Amino acid sequence: MPDTICEDKPVFITDVQPPSAISYKWSFCSGNASDEPDGINMGNPDQLLNAPRYITVVQDGPDYYTFTTSTGNSKIVRNFYGAYLTQFPLTTTDLGSFGQLTDQVRGIQVINDKGIWYGFVANGNKLVRLVFGNSPANTPSSAQVIILPNVTAASGLAITRQGTVWIGFLTDIEGYSLFRLEFNQGPGVDPLVTNLGSIGQMNAPSSIVLAEDNDIWYAFICNIGNNTLSRITFGSSLLNPAPVGMNLSNINGLNLNAGISLINDCGVVNGIVTNCINESDFCILHIGFQNGLGGPVTGYIVPNNGILNKPYGISEFVRQGDTLYAFVANFGSSSLTRVYFPSCSGASLPFYNGPDPPPVTYPDPGNYNILLTVKDNNSTLSSHCKNIVVMPTPELSLGNDLNLCQGMNALLDGGSGDSTYLWSTGDTTQTISVDATGTYWVHVVNQWNCEAADTINIMVNDNSAVTVDTTICKGLSYWAQQAMQVESGIYLDSLKMVSGCDSVVTTNLQVDDCPLLIWFPNAFTPNGDGLNDLYRPIGKYITRYSLRIYDRWGGLIFESGDITFGWDGLIKGTEAGPDVYTYHAIFESSQFPGVTHRNMGTFTLSK
Repeated sequence: MPDTICEDKPVFITDVQPPSAISYKWSFCSGNASDEPDGINMGNPDQLLNAPRYITVVQDGPDYYTFTTSTGNSKIVRNFYGAYLTQFPLTTTDLGSFGQLTDQVRGIQVINDKGIWYGFVANGNKLVRLVFGNSPANTPSSAQVIILPNVTAASGLAITRQGTVWIGFLTDIEGYSLFRLEFNQGPGVDPLVTNLGSIGQMNAPSSIVLAEDNDIWYAFICNIGNNTLSRITFGSSLLNPAPVGMNLSNINGLNLNAGISLINDCGVVNGIVTNCINESDFCILHIGFQNGLGGPVTGYIVPNNGILNKPYGISEFVRQGDTLYAFVANFGSSSLTRVYFPSCSGASLPFYNGPDPPPVTYPDPGNYNILLTVKDNNSTLSSHCKNIVVMPTPELSLGNDLNLCQGMNALLDGGSGDSTYLWSTGDTTQTISVDATGTYWVHVVNQWNCEAADTINIMVNDNSAVTVDTTICKGLSYWAQQAMQVESGIYLDSLKMVSGCDSVVTTNLQVDDCPLLIWFPNAFTPNGDGLNDLYRPIGKYITRYSLRIYDRWGGLIFESGDITFGWDGLIKGTEAGPDVYTYHAIFESSQFPGVTHRNMGTFTLSK
């Protein structure tokens, strides 16, 4: 299958080997050390830890163990997890100090050579060798002291096999030096100790980790004294008498870094560095090697989430199923933290059994591991892991459909950073300008050969012209040409239609005299003959109205708020005599909205 694919594109896997396997188990979203790790604080099992410093993890058959150096009580604590690292320790054992360990107990490594398990513990200027026999679950039968010439305070310890020979390295945190241990006659015999001096500008060096990349051996060392890493390059052999050191002082996020562990998983190397700071701060740094272990190193901080407290040493990473695990010794809280890279959840097919899996897609860019485990006729298991990089498709959006007006154009953009463009117009540029109705599409391909396409509909609308004739009464106003107009004339407005296009409105305005349509009589005869028996005005378009009538002495004798309800000539039920009376009217007319009119006058009551 390819090393690089595009998101949401099917991945086809072919030519699966070996064809003779009797079972195939696929995991398409296996834990990936390029992602951000998670963690669980497991507390202090059986309360045996006191200021732990370093920790190592080993596997014996299906079972897993961790060994932790506890400086506060000068002992080693062993935890047994059984076959599942997801669970808390099943048993915790106090292995004690063997009469040799002091409060200077630091780095620890446990190895298996020809069926015999050995433990090595850094303690001051000594290396203590423990012989477990045929199982790391045994109590060591002996504790042998190896004097380390010129070592002041041994701290970090790393032991690995190169060919048939075991080779170890330890750091001197007070002497600022690196020492090599050559177990030429096997780990059961005292090693040859060589002082390689202070290389790579070491400053209070603590943890050390060894790794091989493209047949070149490297060591990475944490420098607590100046918040840096030292990289030691040995070349093709760890026995190189003159390795080259380099101080990596420009890695973002290092702060009292004490522990380091590298993960070479699926052909990609990542690293975790513990920062020995406060519990509330960020305590893990994820480091990456884009161009291999000899190239630039980048770092980004991982949130603590309260699971770490002045973390010191971190163990080796081990893969169990789809998850990568390591353990951290929390010096500040005398506890252990299990750090892990869980499986992802983005694959269209998480698992599959069989030799020929169907195509798989990944919806999000990133690094993914595909893990295949096969079993042959002898029930022997074999695993193969492949890292793939899922690249993003081009970010492309032509936007919503558009309405244009005559004379306008739209600039369509296929997005930046892509390698090739092809438009429905035949153009191959990033942008095109369009001014005609139609459907337009673009197809883009980026540098990773990932594709995207989008379509947009363009509608070009006509402009319009409208003429309005209107007449108003003198004294009123009409809105035209962006103002209230009170005089006759021709007024022009440019408006926007729903489509967004211009609409030119021409208003022909005529202002006429419009007298009020209301009349107040000057006399009435309330004699019951059916003619002029009520006094009230006669009018049209009256919207608000109030009438009051007074006698010659100014006394109010009648009032009404309804123009159809008039005075019948009675004053408190008694007929009023012939005389001259005064009226006062207040009213409004729909002819002149919002204008209040007042009218006063006299009239005669006759019999």
